[in-house]
Amino acid sequence: MSAPSKLPPGETGLPFLGEVTDFLKDGFGFVEGRAERLGPVFKTKILGRPTAIIVGPDAAGQFIDESKIQRQGGMLPHIQVLFGGNALPVLDGEEHRERKAFVMSAFTRDALAGYLPEMQRLVAAAFAGWATGDELRWLDGFKRLALEVISTTILGLPAGPTLDAVAKDYELVGGGFSSLPIPLPGTNYSRARHALDRILAVYAENAKKQLASPSSAGLSRILAARSARDGRQITVDEVKVELHHIVVAGLIVWAWFVTAVQELDRNPEIRERLRAEVASLPAGPLTLEGLMAAPYLMQVSMEIRRLSPVVSVFFGKARTTFEFAGHTIPEGWMVLWGITSSHLRPEIYPEPTKFDPERFGPARHEQDRHPHAFVPNGAGDAHKSHKCAGYEFAPLMLQVFLAELLRGGYQWKLAPDQDVSLDYRKVPPEPRDGLRVRITR
Repeated sequence: MSAPSKLPPGETGLPFLGEVTDFLKDGFGFVEGRAERLGPVFKTKILGRPTAIIVGPDAAGQFIDESKIQRQGGMLPHIQVLFGGNALPVLDGEEHRERKAFVMSAFTRDALAGYLPEMQRLVAAAFAGWATGDELRWLDGFKRLALEVISTTILGLPAGPTLDAVAKDYELVGGGFSSLPIPLPGTNYSRARHALDRILAVYAENAKKQLASPSSAGLSRILAARSARDGRQITVDEVKVELHHIVVAGLIVWAWFVTAVQELDRNPEIRERLRAEVASLPAGPLTLEGLMAAPYLMQVSMEIRRLSPVVSVFFGKARTTFEFAGHTIPEGWMVLWGITSSHLRPEIYPEPTKFDPERFGPARHEQDRHPHAFVPNGAGDAHKSHKCAGYEFAPLMLQVFLAELLRGGYQWKLAPDQDVSLDYRKVPPEPRDGLRVRITR
């Protein structure tokens, strides 16, 4: 006789709404607080859907098991709408693998090497423009820099009025992710949907231009790729959605910039050690090989990515009833993997909230304590699983940012009379006063 099923501990909240208001107000605190109190799996209810939230390295392994978790039907409907509909995060099986292969064409090693000079040029130009000695909101600069790098290298969309309009629309889309899905005129959700329509129209038109006149941009690489299954090429309707997904996923790098400058400001000994290493890099253009030969730069960038609150959860749905950590997760339940909380487990990372790049050094190698201990871009094989296609592109942007910041001789002083705490209603969370700073060289 089989043992009776044991549902995870937790609360279900209000009728229909469940605990969605707490979740949207601060998804990071919601997940981590309950994980500390209830363990690596707990239940809740979100907009009428019974939900299991799982955290930790073992949870990552469960989440990428296609026999247990599917992506179709897993995402909250309003979030799926704002992701553009049927994009990679909600596809399964052969459809997902075919689409992923198209997108991965933009992120080969050859492609990354081709993007690096333009990436470095844009980062260097941004620092030169910021270093006036006048006070500015660094958050705004970080957002713009991230968008320009992605747009120039991947989309083939240069700076100008079109990109300015896209940037404003992404502010509206971001506000929609963390709002209740009320489809009435004037609500954050409605404004986000209209903004998304405008963004997708720009991307569709840009794709048509790239088809007519290919360039070195990632978009042209995606459009030129052919399916291994039947030789077809990706359609404009498919690629516009994936471009939006790439931008949304890539824009999180500005949150890494925020963590980087705050932690280097708090830890001068780490900053100066890193400054010495990047100063020893060959002068002139950065190379992939040169960056890979800077081990402390890698350690610092990994610790930034481990600690940065970017997104609180990934969405899935139980394909079948399965067991995890002594509890039963029923078929059909929404299953959320707490990615940020998974990097705060003390059994893997002692003193998990401490900024400590040495945890990734040769003496400790804490990331090797579990196959899924360090998965800031998702777990699994990038070509077969739902791991982010830009899992090497975004960290490269962070490394270029750190290298230009420190070997360029820049000094920054954060305004002391500001609130640098994070507003967790935003995705990613933002410093409440915009990270006011004065930068000199």
